[in-house]
Amino acid sequence: MTQRYAALMGALVADAASMGTHWIYSPERVASLAELPHFPFIEPDPQHYEGVEGYYAHDKLTAGELTIYGEWVALYIRLLSQPDVDTVSMQQAMLDYFGPGGEFMGYVDSPTKALLLTLFSLSPDEWPDDSGSDDDQNPALCAIPALVSLKLPSDQLEKEIERLVGITHQNETALSCAKAFASALNEALRSRRMEPVLNILAVKSPPEIKDKIEQVRKLDGEVNDLSHVLTIVNQACHLGDSLPMAAWILQNSSSYTEAVLNNIRASGDSCGRAVLVGALAGACYGFGDQQGIPISWVTTLQCGEALAEDIESLLHNAGGAY
Repeated sequence: MTQRYAALMGALVADAASMGTHWIYSPERVASLAELPHFPFIEPDPQHYEGVEGYYAHDKLTAGELTIYGEWVALYIRLLSQPDVDTVSMQQAMLDYFGPGGEFMGYVDSPTKALLLTLFSLSPDEWPDDSGSDDDQNPALCAIPALVSLKLPSDQLEKEIERLVGITHQNETALSCAKAFASALNEALRSRRMEPVLNILAVKSPPEIKDKIEQVRKLDGEVNDLSHVLTIVNQACHLGDSLPMAAWILQNSSSYTEAVLNNIRASGDSCGRAVLVGALAGACYGFGDQQGIPISWVTTLQCGEALAEDIESLLHNAGGAY
């Protein structure tokens, strides 16, 4: 299994691992739940959200299932397995899957809601290519693991990022952060070294986000902890916070497991960050051994066999070993 496979599965597993504590905005509460059996793959429980800031969104899910972030990653894997899939076909698949009567059951985030409203209100021949909303939240990153795995030439990859992000997001920060993630993931697949990956993530990010990434990466000694990170960024859904938080998590982790657990411990939109953290850590650390994605975590993933088949189809069609 090569790094492209690990990057894709890494994003999916990280999302499912984070689901049980997603949107609890309390590192202390999350830490108290770490003693539960089978943590981090725990059942969502409304009692875990009582008395702290948070939002209980996943009442329909059970341990090992994906949130909407992971479902977006999985949908892009399936769609991009089809050579030269056009924009209208992608929009139709998104509406069919996430819209009324679709297979997806669960919380729908604001950019997805806005997209569904746009598509549902028009006939397919009226759908604009730029159907996304002005939104700078984490779902803008969900196409990147599958797109990068296609091994496209750089100019074609950039055009495809603009096309796919434009379907769901019409926002310069979202587009710039998606491109920064793609550059960082390409570096992870090339070098398997986290330091240059995070250097590229910073350099390619918008200036204000680059500044925050550099600030959190400079933390050292007694101030290199989450409480000090939270004076610079927060744990919410916006990319301006998620990229720096993810960079700090990855810099201070030496394995896939540690990165995912540190992401969960940071609390907040852990599943949104999981796409970035899981893909980059998966690409750098691979599967198994002491640093890679635990095979027991992969087998905990619900519908894991179907997801593995979809990944294999994408990588087979992309060409090259996987």
